[in-house]
Amino acid sequence: MNPNRTHALTDLLQQVPGITAVIGGGGKSTLLACGGRGLAARGSTAILATSTHMLPAADIACARGLAGQRAAAGGALPALCQLGIPEEGTGKLAAPADAWSELADAADFVLVEADGSRGLPFKAHNEYEPVIPDGCARVIYVVGASGFGAPVYDVVHRPQVFRRLTDCAPYEPASPALVARGIAAEGLVGMPDDLVIVSQVEDTGALDAARAFAVELAEVITCPIYAGSLRAEALVRLA
Repeated sequence: MNPNRTHALTDLLQQVPGITAVIGGGGKSTLLACGGRGLAARGSTAILATSTHMLPAADIACARGLAGQRAAAGGALPALCQLGIPEEGTGKLAAPADAWSELADAADFVLVEADGSRGLPFKAHNEYEPVIPDGCARVIYVVGASGFGAPVYDVVHRPQVFRRLTDCAPYEPASPALVARGIAAEGLVGMPDDLVIVSQVEDTGALDAARAFAVELAEVITCPIYAGSLRAEALVRLA
């Protein structure tokens, strides 16, 4: 493994067609939008959706379901679209009108935001989260590097759950080791096709923290761990 080689997000997504559930903290929406655009630019068809709630990307065609999107596009599904039922008063989308199997049959890739983190870098999951779609081929767990070192209650969505998982203090710093411990305790990611991506890595300090996180997490999971910028499609494999 070359530690200096960068990988495009699109390359990583192309490895596993079908439904990908994206979970975790800050960066999920960016992954969906940037990943979908990258896949479409390479000639694939991609659908963006949520199994819970998400804000739609403003510049990507949107409809309630496949029939509406096809009608709006003149009969054919566009290379990239987002599907979901609008929620009154929130501006967010809920799950689309179609079954997940129908979406998987209609496009090469279906990228699904499968939990919410309220924009925070880290996420701990209640027992009813995440909402993994039927037929899911892989899980991508996103971690926001901007939260490393800040107090747990400031940077973790559902900090009470995180405290139960890690036995940490309320305002203990969210160190790379502590965040890795929380993810390992949940056991939501780790199959061979899964990925962990540390996003928001914009400087050497963030990369150092991501490397420390990867060292800890790689002791308990075997799937690849990457870090870098999702917008720039520049990711380095850490483990």
